[in-house]
Amino acid sequence: MRALKSEGFEVIAVAPEDNFSKRFIEEDIRFIPINLKRGGRNPLTELILILKLYEIYKKEKPSLVIHYTIKPNIYGNIASRLAKTKSISVVTGLGSLFVSKSVLQEMVSFLYRFSFKFCDRVFFLNSDDRNYFINRGIVQPEKTVLIKGEGIDTGYFSKEKCLNIPEEDNNIVFLLISRMIRDKGIWEFVESARIVKRIYPSTNFWLLGPVDKENPSGITIETIRGWEEEGLVSYLGVADDVRPLICKSDVVVLPSYREGIPRSLLEAMSMEKPIITTDSIGCRDVVEDGKNGFLVPVKNPEALADAMIKMIEMTEEEREEMGKYGRNKVLREFDEKIIIRVYLEEIGKILSFQED
Repeated sequence: MRALKSEGFEVIAVAPEDNFSKRFIEEDIRFIPINLKRGGRNPLTELILILKLYEIYKKEKPSLVIHYTIKPNIYGNIASRLAKTKSISVVTGLGSLFVSKSVLQEMVSFLYRFSFKFCDRVFFLNSDDRNYFINRGIVQPEKTVLIKGEGIDTGYFSKEKCLNIPEEDNNIVFLLISRMIRDKGIWEFVESARIVKRIYPSTNFWLLGPVDKENPSGITIETIRGWEEEGLVSYLGVADDVRPLICKSDVVVLPSYREGIPRSLLEAMSMEKPIITTDSIGCRDVVEDGKNGFLVPVKNPEALADAMIKMIEMTEEEREEMGKYGRNKVLREFDEKIIIRVYLEEIGKILSFQED
């Protein structure tokens, strides 16, 4: 949004109103609130969402709309076509719905296939998701653009932030940053903590992120408190700024079942922290095994525990070398400047075509 503004575009944000909404005003970005229930499946409510988006697009007459997440990607493209507006869809990841086959997954695939006929480009964050959509005829290959994540502000996420942050203690800290849902590998993280603590009882395991009550695989706060009472993990709640907690950790972990590109790991890498993640879609894209972290099989707490023990038994200098390698990888591949350049090039092509 900042990059588009600096290029002379007027930028309008359309989203549900929440604690983040005030940031748009601070950035001088006009904000239009809209009622969007992430988990809702009422056909009437979904139709109202399409009509509401259509009304906004018809009134604002944007040169281009950029849609994110499942519902805007599907319903927003339909509204854009009705309003005769150009649009881009960004598939930031396929989420829990695509972890295993289901009737709902088939239905969503059909809706994607229908709506993607109406947009000008579809951006994907990893090649696995892109190939999945192409091979199933959900999107035409020529419409797709592959980018490496959503881009990291490597100046903001920098080791320099840690200079004034005191060390927690001499014990190793493993930090997991995500929503508290099973598909992020929360259970595997806790089980691996149980295994590791038998050998290294003073090791710390931190969970950071919101409890997601709407998600079918959501983990309740009662379950998390139970793990705390066992002495397995510490739950840190949510944080507007994750950098101080990344600074205090030694290794950042995400045993997710699948991702678009895991932003929490890129932020950690940018701050020179080694990482552990799974050999799954999206996650494997950020790790060079043994160089900036370790890859482990999905849903395998024993293998995750082994990787954690490797990290504990490494010297601090060896972990620092992994962190430096990860930082350089982010600078080469995932810096937001690289991602923004691709967006601006594609937007330029679409708008030039429109003017012709």
